[in-house]
Amino acid sequence: MTKTTKSKLADMSDERIAELQNFKTKNYNDCPIQTQEQLKEFKPKYPDARLYKPIKRTVQIRLDADVLEWLKQAGAGYQTRANAILRQAMLQAD
Repeated sequence: MTKTTKSKLADMSDERIAELQNFKTKNYNDCPIQTQEQLKEFKPKYPDARLYKPIKRTVQIRLDADVLEWLKQAGAGYQTRANAILRQAMLQAD
């Protein structure tokens, strides 16, 4: 599901907005049926950190002092912030 911005809604006619708001479908005939085994193997491409907890490993990494200070300036959780920045770069590289 994509998010609709207010600017996109402003470009639509009142009839089109009403049509979208009233759209309901119960016909899923074009969707393949998944077995329980297939559902257990499902892993989202971009996991939501609140739902997916990856295995953490302890590593030693050398960072420039100014980079480390920048990460720490927001307070506790600088390692989590560094991980989030690296994850975002990793996902953008795909």
